[in-house]
Amino acid sequence: MERFLNPFHLFIILLNGAAYFFYHWNYFNFVSRQRQMPGLRTRAVILFFIINYMAFVVFGALEFHLVMNWLCFAVLLFGETMYYTDRDWHCTLFSTLTGIIYGLAINILCRNAIAIITGQSLQAFDNHISSPQNLKAIPVFLGFVLAGFTMQVLSRARFQGYLRLIMDYRRRMRFLLELLTCLFFYLFLNLLIYSTDANNLLLKGWSIKSGLFSMMGFAIGIWYTWRTCVMAEYQKMNQSMEQELETYRQEEPRLLQKALRDPLTGLYNRQHAVDVGTDMLSRGIPITICFVDLDELKKMNDRYGHAEGDRYIRTVTGQLRHACRSGKDMLFRYGGDEFLLLFPEAAVSIVESRMEEILSILAEQGRTERFQSPLSFSYGVIDGEDFSDFAELVQAADKKMYMQKKEKHRVRK
Repeated sequence: MERFLNPFHLFIILLNGAAYFFYHWNYFNFVSRQRQMPGLRTRAVILFFIINYMAFVVFGALEFHLVMNWLCFAVLLFGETMYYTDRDWHCTLFSTLTGIIYGLAINILCRNAIAIITGQSLQAFDNHISSPQNLKAIPVFLGFVLAGFTMQVLSRARFQGYLRLIMDYRRRMRFLLELLTCLFFYLFLNLLIYSTDANNLLLKGWSIKSGLFSMMGFAIGIWYTWRTCVMAEYQKMNQSMEQELETYRQEEPRLLQKALRDPLTGLYNRQHAVDVGTDMLSRGIPITICFVDLDELKKMNDRYGHAEGDRYIRTVTGQLRHACRSGKDMLFRYGGDEFLLLFPEAAVSIVESRMEEILSILAEQGRTERFQSPLSFSYGVIDGEDFSDFAELVQAADKKMYMQKKEKHRVRK
C-alpha cells in the first residue's frame, strides 16, 4: 500500500491511465465505425474506462499473473463491447479480438524490446509490481500509446470498407473469427515466459517474433477473408447478371413483338413492313403491294371523337384481313390511316378485285352498324416486278392511291 501512496508511483498510475484512455477511446471509436454508429457514445466510453482502469489497478495490487490479468481484461472488454453494440455478436467478438490481439502483441513487443535494451530478465516485466526491480510501467505506457495509434489506423475508412464487406458474408466471417481466436490464445501462451527469471536473449527474440507473427497473422487473415468476399461478391454479381440476361431472353420475343406491332390493331408496323418487303425483293420473290388510305378518318375523329375513329380503323382492319391468304399474304399498319398489304405471287387484277369486294362490304357494314360516316378507303396496287428498291415500290403504290382518292373527290364535287 505504501508503494501506491508514493507520489512517484501515483504519477506512474496517472500516466499509464492517460495512455490507457488514449487506447480505450480509439478502441471504441473503432467499434463505432465498424458498427456504423452515428457517433461515439461518450458517456459509456468514459464509464467503461473508469471501470477498466480501476480493475487494472486492483489486478496490479493483487499481483495477478499476466495470463489472468489479460484474461480478465478480455472478458471485461467483451462484455462492455457487447453492451455498446446492442448485442451484435459478430461485431463484438471481432472488435474484442482485434483490440486484445493488437494491445497484447504490442505490449509483448515493448516488454521484450526494453528487456533487451536494459539487459533485464523478462521476470522484471511481469505483474509483481511490489518488487523494486519491476519495470512493467514503461512498456505498459508505450504499449497502450502504440496500440491506440494502431486502432486509429484500423478506424480509417478504407479498412472499415474491407470489414463491412466481410461482415456481409457471415460464413467467411466465422473463419476469420476462428483464426483470430487461435492468435488470441497463442499470445496468451507467450505470457507464461514472464514467470521465468532466465535472462535469455533468444527467448526474448522468440517472444518478439510471436508478437510480430500475431499482428501479421491478423493482417493476412483480414486480407485473405476480404479477397474471398470480393470473389463471392463478383460471383453474386455474375449470378444477378445471368438472371437479368435470362429474364431479357425470355422477355425479348414479347418485347420484339410489342415493338413491331401496332397496339390498336395488333398488326405489324411500318418498320416491319419495310424489313419484310426489302427482304422479299432482295431474294427475288415476286410480290404485289397494295397501299390503302382510309377516307375521311380525320373528319370522323374531329366530329365524333377518336373512339369512333378507332372503331372505324378496327372495322377496316378486320375486312382487310379477309383479303389476305392465310400464311401467305401480310397486312401492316403503315401509318395513322394507312395500311400496306404484301401479296407474294399475286396478279394486280386479283388484288384490285379483292379490294373492290371489301369496299362493297364496308359500305354495307357502315350502314348496318350505324357509323356516323361512310366506311371506305382509297388504294393503289403495284406489281413489284420492275422494282429493286422497296421504298420506291411503296412510293409508286402511294402515288396510285392518291390518284384514286383525288378522283373520288372530283366525282363527289
